[in-house]
Amino acid sequence: MAPVALIDEGWLLDDALPLEKCVVDLASPELTGGQLLGVPEMAALGDITASTLRAYISRRSSDVPMPQASVGGRAQWSRPVAEDWAEARRRSAEGVRAAMSAGDRDDLSPGAADVRDRFAADFLGTLWERPDVRKRWILRQRNEASVREVADSLAWSVAVSLDHILPTDILGPTIRHAVLDDFAYMINLRDKRQKKGEEEPDKESWWDLNLTVPVAKMLDWFIRHHPDSAQWYIGEIMREAHGRWGTPAQATGRALRGRWSWTASWTKTPSGSTSHASHPGSPPPDRPARMKGAGANDSGSGPLP
Repeated sequence: MAPVALIDEGWLLDDALPLEKCVVDLASPELTGGQLLGVPEMAALGDITASTLRAYISRRSSDVPMPQASVGGRAQWSRPVAEDWAEARRRSAEGVRAAMSAGDRDDLSPGAADVRDRFAADFLGTLWERPDVRKRWILRQRNEASVREVADSLAWSVAVSLDHILPTDILGPTIRHAVLDDFAYMINLRDKRQKKGEEEPDKESWWDLNLTVPVAKMLDWFIRHHPDSAQWYIGEIMREAHGRWGTPAQATGRALRGRWSWTASWTKTPSGSTSHASHPGSPPPDRPARMKGAGANDSGSGPLP
């Protein structure tokens, strides 16, 4: 049987070359020795250390591509592949964190580094610059009671610094807008259903005032950590809800308190006990009876129902 012939424009060629002589070599300049990158060069492109890249490879994390070659048992990547990986990493969340923490000794973001530095200075002042505390470093005076007292002092300094970590003048307006936006969405949904005849008009119960879970959780955090500021902003929410939709203060207060009690019912303290309200509808122990600027009308400035 004659060897298989090649087809050229419909004609069979009887004098075709054998198959092994028909292979065409492909030039891949990016795979030449001078273009391949090892772990140190690959890490430099990604703005990380070689040891970090090796850790990524061992954990198969950070989407490190498979190497294109292995020379002497060492992984090698082509430059185009390495550059694509480095660009993708810079655009990823991990890359953003690395870029924002550039230069920090602990790879912290600027905000986290500020918090660390502030408390480091505060703790140093407490532990070293106060003679009454520094003497407790003496071994014979070091016991559980003295260590607990120092720990409580450090924890107190963190607790009283909450407003520096998350300022209430920024958090309060954000929560106010979020709560009112949730209310507006629910009221708009109710109005649409009523126009379609799917729901009977009923503005007495105001049952449709509701909060999404993230907003409710943030409101709960605000009330528990900054009750005085939360009191004022809740009064603002009640006043604006009345101005925009005619919502009675009692209805707004009931909606907020219901959601607050729901989130507080599952909020656990480090000891495992439930913080503040343990049953739906029960107010926090330190909650004022009236909102700031409280009046007796439905303008949003009365006592919570």
